[in-house]
Amino acid sequence: MSKTIFVTSGATVPFPDMMEVVMDNDFMQSCVDYGYGRIIAQIGKGYADALLGHVAALETDDSYKCSLTAQELGCEGIVTSFKLKSQSLEFIAIEFSSKIEQIITKLADLVISHAGTGSILDSLRLNTPLIACVNEKLMDNHQQQIADKFEGLGYIIACKANAQSLIAGIQKIQTAELKPFPKQHNIAFENALVNVAYSL
Repeated sequence: MSKTIFVTSGATVPFPDMMEVVMDNDFMQSCVDYGYGRIIAQIGKGYADALLGHVAALETDDSYKCSLTAQELGCEGIVTSFKLKSQSLEFIAIEFSSKIEQIITKLADLVISHAGTGSILDSLRLNTPLIACVNEKLMDNHQQQIADKFEGLGYIIACKANAQSLIAGIQKIQTAELKPFPKQHNIAFENALVNVAYSL
């Protein structure tokens, strides 16, 4: 049975660089090579037109029908869904979901997220393998330090928003022995992690 990747740019700010990499042919082929058959991408507000422009340039399977409904995905509507003619990989894009926790818990075998602290902690709490992708274009952010610290602690794989780095992350996570996030953690523990990352 093929596996599912859930990609999230966060609820508000789009992360175009990450989404373009996720739609890169080499990246999608690497997903297929490692047994993934579906990508569900939560793209954020304001990126739908750009995404549809990228999809229009692809050779897609005209007979394809989406395997999930908007209701199952917790969204008002699906922005786009397709399968490439050359690859057996389904791609489903939504702007926002009220059921992200359910998507991760019930559908996702791997999460690829922007490297915001909240998104990292959300995935770790659900015990789903995580690749955190750093948005280097955000001003005055500490995503790189935070991602590096969580990776150093053995909880995640960190990468940058380019095909080479993300493909390497997909490869690495297949055999990585990631530590389970402590179930008995509390706010003080989370704050300590963030404070350590910010102090680097």
